[in-house]
Amino acid sequence: MSAFYDQIDEVMGRADEVTDIVACVRKCWHYDFANEPVYLWDGQGTFIDSDGREWLGTIDANGANIHNAPSLQDGRDGSSATYNFSFKIPTLPGREAEILDLYNGLKSEQANVFGRTLTCYLVLFIEGEGVRPNTPLSFYKEMTMFSPKFSESVERTSSGAIVKNYSVTITAKDNNHGRSETPDRTYEDSMQKRRAAQLGVPLDRGCEFLAGLANRTYQIP
Repeated sequence: MSAFYDQIDEVMGRADEVTDIVACVRKCWHYDFANEPVYLWDGQGTFIDSDGREWLGTIDANGANIHNAPSLQDGRDGSSATYNFSFKIPTLPGREAEILDLYNGLKSEQANVFGRTLTCYLVLFIEGEGVRPNTPLSFYKEMTMFSPKFSESVERTSSGAIVKNYSVTITAKDNNHGRSETPDRTYEDSMQKRRAAQLGVPLDRGCEFLAGLANRTYQIP
């Protein structure tokens, strides 16, 4: 991971002006499916990271991204946003049956998704260099995936052709998900005191007044 920041220092060290720094940071997505992990990045072509893993670009020749990834939020405040990641699998002339088999295969392997991790990394690309071997990554966020959803649609392309698209949507949450639902952890006063005693804390009154504050309406003057 330090190699990622070493690369940033190298790029900035060669610049005399801010406008001389021409580089961009893209996101990479590691879908840790049970039987076959998938490595994607928001760009064109395939690059190999410093650990030898191959990351497939999701932007096609027309500039469209078949992988729709939402903006990620900072979860340090304890919140856990719901994210929907989707893949669009367009049919290609002469390969309709092959694409349909792929789509049906994904539907039959949903058990390989639930509870698995989805990890986002950052990768730095320098203008004019394209994709390079041994590209370093920086960890950004880890999430837990839930059961996927599947849908089909028919669209007309700019050339007038009719194309059938198959879409797979995966819902994910970060590691703050379910904290309030975990026994012996938060919000319930007696459980909080019991866990505090187990940790050697003589008194924990952090949840003592929560029950009295529930279902109240407060008006701010």
